[in-house]
Amino acid sequence: MLLFALFSLFFSSAVAIDWTVMIYMCADNSMNDLSYIDLQEMMQVGSTDNVKIIVQVDNAAFGTETDCRRYLIKNNQKELLVDLGEVDMANPQTLIDFARFVKSYYQANRYLLILWDHGNGWPIGEYCVNSEKGVIYDQSSNNWIGVADGELRYAVNEIKKILSKKISILAFDACLMAMAEVASEIADGAEFMFASEEVIPNNGLPYTEILSLIVSQPTIATTQIAKQLVEISVNSYNHGSQGYHPCTFSAIDLKQYSKAAKNFIATCQLLTAYANTNSVKQARSSVQTFSIESYQIPPSNSDDYIDLIDLLEKINQGVTNSTNYENLQKTIQEFNKAVINTKFIGSYLTNAKGISVWFPDNYLAFKRSLAEYQNLTWANTTFWLTFLNNYYAADDIKPSPVNILNPTHGQKNDFRLYWSKSNDLSPVQYTLLQINDLKLIFQDNCDSTSFWIAEGFSISTQYYYSSLKSFYAGAGNNLNNKLTLKDSFSIPDGGLLSFMTYYETEERFINGHYKRDVFYVEMLDTNGYYQIIDSCYGICRQWTEHRYLLPRTEKLKIRFRYQTDATNTSFGVYIDDIKIFTFTNPKVITSNQVDTSFYFYNLPKSTYYYLVIPIDGFQNIGFVSQEKQIVIEDYCEPFSMPSPFRNECKIFCDFPYQETPDLYIFTLSGELIKKFEHAEFQNNIVDWDGKNDSGKEVADGLYIVLLKSRNFTRIGKIAKVK
Repeated sequence: MLLFALFSLFFSSAVAIDWTVMIYMCADNSMNDLSYIDLQEMMQVGSTDNVKIIVQVDNAAFGTETDCRRYLIKNNQKELLVDLGEVDMANPQTLIDFARFVKSYYQANRYLLILWDHGNGWPIGEYCVNSEKGVIYDQSSNNWIGVADGELRYAVNEIKKILSKKISILAFDACLMAMAEVASEIADGAEFMFASEEVIPNNGLPYTEILSLIVSQPTIATTQIAKQLVEISVNSYNHGSQGYHPCTFSAIDLKQYSKAAKNFIATCQLLTAYANTNSVKQARSSVQTFSIESYQIPPSNSDDYIDLIDLLEKINQGVTNSTNYENLQKTIQEFNKAVINTKFIGSYLTNAKGISVWFPDNYLAFKRSLAEYQNLTWANTTFWLTFLNNYYAADDIKPSPVNILNPTHGQKNDFRLYWSKSNDLSPVQYTLLQINDLKLIFQDNCDSTSFWIAEGFSISTQYYYSSLKSFYAGAGNNLNNKLTLKDSFSIPDGGLLSFMTYYETEERFINGHYKRDVFYVEMLDTNGYYQIIDSCYGICRQWTEHRYLLPRTEKLKIRFRYQTDATNTSFGVYIDDIKIFTFTNPKVITSNQVDTSFYFYNLPKSTYYYLVIPIDGFQNIGFVSQEKQIVIEDYCEPFSMPSPFRNECKIFCDFPYQETPDLYIFTLSGELIKKFEHAEFQNNIVDWDGKNDSGKEVADGLYIVLLKSRNFTRIGKIAKVK
């Protein structure tokens, strides 16, 4: 190995290499046998002085060669460079190490990196087809290189650092990878992307023809190589070396693509306004799709992957607004410019135009993959998710809870309260609630049903949050199980309900309709009927706190109910740590608040608790935030409400309970115009009609207010206006 390294270093410094072709073959899966065929195709060409072909291949345990090996591909032979033993090809670091090896021994002016294996586009989650997630699936480790989790982006960017330049062409000999989501992940680390929007036939890329092109013309422009990869690959399946099979391939200029994606932001915002219109729906129903769903051929309209350019062109046909039209036209032109070449075979791929994008045909398919999709660069740098969400117009996802942060203080009775932004696909507004006391009046750790009437609910030890038990709603068909609180509680000023849940209920889209089993949170109303506070369904496989405001009532009674239909396939609902709090003197400080802060001025001495509730544009109410306690330790200045006032006002006075101050109102020059004896105070409030002691209305202007007793003094200002 040492002699090889010394020789290679000497050789690479003495000879200029135009291209190094790096082929990363993960055949440790069902692709095992195909790897031997493709290696034979590569050996029909072999390396030259100007072009080096380096392969790292890992075969399956059932193959004739089970270790991972690196080869220098020569004419009619492959020279073993390194035997790595068993490695995890789906570890991004393994790919990075391969690039580091190539740079050390086969440094070149340009690099073509081919990722050879199964591909599934951007997804990494449980809904991926046949366990294929992202690209590069290693069966021995049961691992894959993810796209949505940033693994591919990380590997490509690290390779760029190692090579001290971008990868000239990043090619995917893997299905369904010519996506906007994939392009956005690799755009910083590669110049061109070569991939297929569709499933690639089993024979994969025609390596003999591809390598022959590069070996015979090593000095032609990278752009031309990328374009020719498309021509060669499609022609090979048009009764060529690979026979006949419908397929499509495209080459994308990633610099131009990044420009188009950046400018797409404004267009996407404009499209969002009428995403749910017939013109967009008709475009979606007729757009070119690709066979992600079970890899069926031909694809159906229900497939999640659609051609981005074809969609925009079809939407463009129904656009009438001139501003939107101009932006849309420009976006279409820019994406078309980014696709430097695209070809197809097969009548069902007529509108394959080079770049696909995720666009599920129903809201449920969108919702179940939303969390992982939000990690993509494409999702975070365009308004695509907002556009999709408006298209479905069925948003039932709560905005995420907010955290109230530490305030910043001004004067001793002033402060600004901050809270974190709620995440949601539609605009969020906030309600800020102030209460004077928050008291726990009921708590159950769900170890027994002694406080409850249980009809179908039981105690479980399978899943729990704080103790070793929880309430279980049951599983089965046609359930209407209930868990009802035996005793009622008085919450005359309202309160808060809190509990933890862990659940999976049936939620499917079948024959154009949504089918759900639902867990209900209910409260008994004054007429003796249970009203729904919230309904929960779908998947939440982590313990999550639910927090709801409760209206004022003298007889609060809570009920949990789990209702299923004739078919049920999910494990149900678990509940733990149930708590009920009561409020004192709740007050809505602001609602429909867009900003994530609020300034409090001259607050009276007391202890306050603050809660924030986010509400999104689809009127989904988020869980109530955790309370934030603020202690005001000094008495505030007298102040009026309203401020300023026109004819009359209430003057609020803050003073120690043992004091009996009087209230004096002066002009700015010091003339006393009104005095209120302490006996005239009602709940520390003085009503002033804006008149002096003689009964005459005072002039508009600023007045000094003095609150004074023997041991206490406070001075404030109030204003009267016309």
